[in-house]
Amino acid sequence: MGHEVVQVGRHGKAFGALGLGDRHACWSVAARAAHGSEGEEVAPGYVTMSGTSMATPHTAGAAAILAQEHPDWTGERIKTALTASAKPLTGTTAYEVGAGRVDLTRATDTDVTTEPASVGFGTASWPHDDDRPTARTLTYRNSGPKPVTLDLTSDVTGPDSGSAPGGMFTVSPARLTVPAGGTAQATVTADTRLGGVDGAYSGAVTASGDGQSVRTALGVIREVESYKLKLTVTRRDGKRDDAPSVTVANLDTGKQYTPFDDDRNHPDGTASVRLPKGHYVIDAQTIDPRGKTALLVAPRLLLDHDTDLALDGRRAKPVKVTAPDRRATSRDAQVLFAAHGAKPAYDYVGGNSVDAGDTALGQIGSGTAAGSFVAQFGGIWQRTATSPTYNLVATRAGSFFTGLNRAFSTTRDMARVNTSVATTLTRASAAPQVSWSTPAWPELDRASIFSEGLQRPAPTASLVQYLSTDRGLRWNLGARIANGSHNEDTASSLTARRFEPGRTYRVAFNGGVHGPAVAPASGTGAKRLGGYSYVCVPMFSDGPGNFAYVPQATITTRLSSGSRVFLSTTDDTCLSVYGGLPAASTRYRLSISTDRTKDYRTSDHVDTVWTFTSRDNGETKGVPFPLSVVRFHPKLSLTDTAKAGTRVTVPLSLQGSAAAKGHLKSLTVRVSYDGGRTWKTVSVHTDRTGKRYLTLTHPRKPGTVSFRASLTDTDGNTAAETIRTAYRTVR
Repeated sequence: MGHEVVQVGRHGKAFGALGLGDRHACWSVAARAAHGSEGEEVAPGYVTMSGTSMATPHTAGAAAILAQEHPDWTGERIKTALTASAKPLTGTTAYEVGAGRVDLTRATDTDVTTEPASVGFGTASWPHDDDRPTARTLTYRNSGPKPVTLDLTSDVTGPDSGSAPGGMFTVSPARLTVPAGGTAQATVTADTRLGGVDGAYSGAVTASGDGQSVRTALGVIREVESYKLKLTVTRRDGKRDDAPSVTVANLDTGKQYTPFDDDRNHPDGTASVRLPKGHYVIDAQTIDPRGKTALLVAPRLLLDHDTDLALDGRRAKPVKVTAPDRRATSRDAQVLFAAHGAKPAYDYVGGNSVDAGDTALGQIGSGTAAGSFVAQFGGIWQRTATSPTYNLVATRAGSFFTGLNRAFSTTRDMARVNTSVATTLTRASAAPQVSWSTPAWPELDRASIFSEGLQRPAPTASLVQYLSTDRGLRWNLGARIANGSHNEDTASSLTARRFEPGRTYRVAFNGGVHGPAVAPASGTGAKRLGGYSYVCVPMFSDGPGNFAYVPQATITTRLSSGSRVFLSTTDDTCLSVYGGLPAASTRYRLSISTDRTKDYRTSDHVDTVWTFTSRDNGETKGVPFPLSVVRFHPKLSLTDTAKAGTRVTVPLSLQGSAAAKGHLKSLTVRVSYDGGRTWKTVSVHTDRTGKRYLTLTHPRKPGTVSFRASLTDTDGNTAAETIRTAYRTVR
């Protein structure tokens, strides 16, 4: 059995109640399952794996072996044997890895254990001029046939990674003898008055002698300068809220606190929390029985003394936003805000979907610098399903909203987007979807979600959208298509783009040919990070290359190298990562095969096989796999049809590694007019600008057109792609 790192505690928990396998469990070495793909191979048949999901079963197995060796031992005694014999790890604290790495051999052979398994001295509250020494008793138990004499020492590290000041931790006596079959006691004392730096101190008492060595983890928190924050939450109806949603985020450290999520009742609407001195943003939501919501935000609170803060929903004011068409109403809206922390990792972002009629907004306290806080209210306004949509955003810098009264009186400063939505589904409808991003505040993207307008009959070529353009707003446009049986098909653009004020644009969604797309900059394709792979290839992306999600489709994905299989699943791989990739340069085969129901009438079966070479190059960011695809762009109707018996030009484009100039070695395209039973090679032409295209002559009889393409890039990576019924021909 391999060694595993298990934590016996973490910062913020009662140190005396520590358990094995907490959040900082690090790694273990284990035999690979016969067809397993997890972990990074370190030797033939063995992999390393990390996390509590590995540490927990390994530690449980170690405990089971000890129980078998000592059937009379209690669970607590087994725990003390494991912790007392654990191997310390350099450069770590007890709050990170507890006693250290489980050493089952030592745990099985040791005669001496300690009780308790670890000693926590709790938290010494700031200020420290009234701290008092605190003592704990350690009991050493000797199950061996001979007495054991032990020398006791303590080794404790402070928050600055240096040794604790002399005298802060003491143990007495310095030597003791534990009789055979008996016990002996020692006292360990912590004196936080002697600590020079506030923070967490941790280490161990080591008792060694006569061939025995046992460790007992120690810890104490010397609280940094801290104050009490008392929050009182009142609903819009004037009643106290006993269960509000409140987050208090420290902008100096990135830590977040939820004072009301403590499994206690708060009938008076109050909760108190002791927090380090610093700058905080407070994000609160309270709802009364009528469904009236108040969103309350304190943009920047300096906590430098005990503070009582009222989060009073009655101070929030309603929202009234009108579109250029004053009969248009809010169909879907959200409020977003972000606060800059001391480091980018400490930024806080909040967001809520809102009903403009039932939601009020309120700022608590004063505002702050314009560059350190921003708030936005936006969404879709629309009169009827066939009316234009107004995608509006109101932005405020340096403060949150206390109510909002904003009239967009004209479309002159907006962009107009004429949008078409294609579909082959019968009795279908389409609803526009939008989200936005603000270049100066990319943090807001973490909270933004799509807003959706009213459903209208589809296909359609007459959807008109007006977009706000101030502050450099960028928009991600999309559509949700449904027909009762297929309610969640969506096609949305891969990346947000800028639409300039006063200009008119044309955007198309969901038209053929549907096929695979790889655009690593937009998150589609496949990549590796060390020994892990991530595969997210949308196999039904529409003709313009927009991402398409088709939940009714079945998909099979397999990544292998020779007889070794690293990934084989029918699940959505965009939601997971998979391990087991060797570090050395290796030839891989990735296959994705997809089917969707005949209701779609086109691109009902799409599959692609890639072969490529990849190795672990030590990058700390994901490195794309060199995948390529061929995209087909014929001019089609909104139901993916073209005229039978005509000569047509089909533009081609490449995505992925072969798309770079000079990186394509070979490309072959074949076409089938009988559903894939027979195939004919067609010439790939290149025009004066370097763009590729096919020239096809459709049979006079209406039918189907399918494509098969194979390519090789200059590095020897290949792709073989099939799209059955790419489109249909009609009279």
